[in-house]
Amino acid sequence: MASATIESRISTTVQQKRIAKLEAENEQLRKFLHDNRIVEQATGAISARYRMAPSDALDMLCDGATSQRRDLHELASGIVANGGSFAGA
Repeated sequence: MASATIESRISTTVQQKRIAKLEAENEQLRKFLHDNRIVEQATGAISARYRMAPSDALDMLCDGATSQRRDLHELASGIVANGGSFAGA
């Protein structure tokens, strides 16, 4: 009987660790999807504002983040808020 209780506790602990790991992975994926969505929105806004291909707009966004030494997603969020403008982003 005691052996079954110990095995049950071990099994519960293993399951709790798996759940915690999956929850952390889930949160990482949610953040990635949110960040990716912001970059796509910024790329579209830049593309429309400057009348350029989306691939060129993405290059411009990446170059802007690099030259300003800023996080890509942070810059993209500011650009989305400014309607595609880098000014004040």
